[in-house]
Amino acid sequence: MSGVTILYGSETGNAQEYARYLSKRLRYLNLSPVLSPLDDFPLKNLVTDTRFLIIICSTTGQGELPRNAKRFFKFLLRKKLPGDLLSHLEITSFGLGDSSYPKFNYAIRKLHARLMQLGCQELCLRCEADEQAPEGVDKFYSEWEFALTSTLQTKCNVVELDAEYVLAPETPVKVVDSEPDIDTLGDASIATSRPELRVGTLVQNKRVTAPDHFQDVRHITITAENLKYVPGDTIALYPSNDDESVEQLIQSQPHWIPFVDKPLEISGRLPHIEGGFIDKNRLTLRSLLKYHVDLSAVPRHSFFFSLWHFVDSSSEDGAREKEKLRDFSKFEDSEDLYNYANRPRRSILETIEEFHKNLEIPIAYIMDIFPLIHPRLFSIASRPSSTSVEIVVGLVEYKTIIRRIRRGLCSKWLKEMAPNTNLVFSIHDSNISFSNNPIIMVAPGTGIAPMKSLIEEKVIAGSPPLYLFYGCRNHEKDYLFSDVWEGLQQQKKLHFYPCFSRDGSNIKYVQHRLYQQKKLVGELLLKERATIFICGSSGSMPTQVRITLTEILQEIGQLSNDEAAKYLLEMESNGRYIQETW
Repeated sequence: MSGVTILYGSETGNAQEYARYLSKRLRYLNLSPVLSPLDDFPLKNLVTDTRFLIIICSTTGQGELPRNAKRFFKFLLRKKLPGDLLSHLEITSFGLGDSSYPKFNYAIRKLHARLMQLGCQELCLRCEADEQAPEGVDKFYSEWEFALTSTLQTKCNVVELDAEYVLAPETPVKVVDSEPDIDTLGDASIATSRPELRVGTLVQNKRVTAPDHFQDVRHITITAENLKYVPGDTIALYPSNDDESVEQLIQSQPHWIPFVDKPLEISGRLPHIEGGFIDKNRLTLRSLLKYHVDLSAVPRHSFFFSLWHFVDSSSEDGAREKEKLRDFSKFEDSEDLYNYANRPRRSILETIEEFHKNLEIPIAYIMDIFPLIHPRLFSIASRPSSTSVEIVVGLVEYKTIIRRIRRGLCSKWLKEMAPNTNLVFSIHDSNISFSNNPIIMVAPGTGIAPMKSLIEEKVIAGSPPLYLFYGCRNHEKDYLFSDVWEGLQQQKKLHFYPCFSRDGSNIKYVQHRLYQQKKLVGELLLKERATIFICGSSGSMPTQVRITLTEILQEIGQLSNDEAAKYLLEMESNGRYIQETW
């Protein structure tokens, strides 16, 4: 048995990208790896079809596994599993983490340790990549991949194929030319194959920041039937490309034009698509491009790994372009790819349009080349309801260094969505729970969304004392739901501490407001055993808040730095320190 299995746990798509690249790389070693999210992999296949197990996993939240890895890990934790269950497996793992978080790479550590307890042997040393490292995650991955591929070549006695060789598509796309065209325009095409998906109706799409504010923040309400959720839960939206972008891509590949509305058959190893394919009876090249292919994504190494093979190099320009695209597929040339794609946020659509004169992508290879659209997760902003759900969305729109306006795929999709439009969504449990002790909430910007849900629910239920530290830029421009907070404060149902970073105050950020109220915060944490709930951007805010809380514990509780840090770790372990960032 020489089976190679690559399993990944990914929240934002980064771990999936590295897993996808590795799968392509191993195919050039004459291996046929199975690629799957951890939760979608049939567990019996670990025993029957796998010899080498490779796991790539990110860490989310407070040392947690991504959503698509939790069921797999839960199975591994069963006490009745024998200690030699996986003794036939050789494993290695690659973790994606951020050392600014206390539980750095906890997810991959937990997975790897448990697999070793079940009898696995080490294939090669695992790697823990750090997003904070100056060399970036790519450097960690490149070194780990080299060690892994060298080991596999020896153990499997395989020889690497020439890079110029074009492998057969792993997921072939075939046009059924004998069938009539299918009209896939309109929202009938949103029918999907997964039962957990819901179809709701957008009834409100209201801008809640001032017209002259730099960011357009939307308060969105969706109605549906039989909804179930609690504060802290998230909603996943499934955006699609606009028709103009789809048409631009089709025109850049003129050999596609006669087939765009013909039915498609997709075979081979189907990639994981959250939500599943749209209704197979409505699957055409046009609908595949609209609902599944991510045209707005910044192209990454795995995209170029396959793409460069389809450049006609018979001309001088073609040869130069082929070499350039090939270089972009190599991790040792990550800086060139960064300058070309990441820095200007160049999209996949723009990349194909730039090279279209010598680039001819076979329809058969579309699923092998293009990344797929991921759902976008948003914290729910409304108290539990069976008929409606609210979210707060900061639309992504900015100018790049090349002075082009960029809009996120989901942002563009939502911005143009009119009331009474149907959309697909699913609701995901957060497994966050709160005791009856006081709750300190820290929320800059759109991090206010889950706080709104929690506060509205707790106020109705007869809550414990609630303390909200909220930060934004300007009192008059992006002070979200000000009437709600000020009203509850007047009713003495909420202790509210806002701050405005651009209005000239010395108290600019939430950590400054916390420190200003250090006696209150310290006593709540130490005497009242309050829970602290932090939500917002994963930049410097969570770290600065934690540093501030450490200082408060030292000053108010007379703790040493180590004792204060240990106290916060104990709060995390006991569910009293909750951090949700993105």
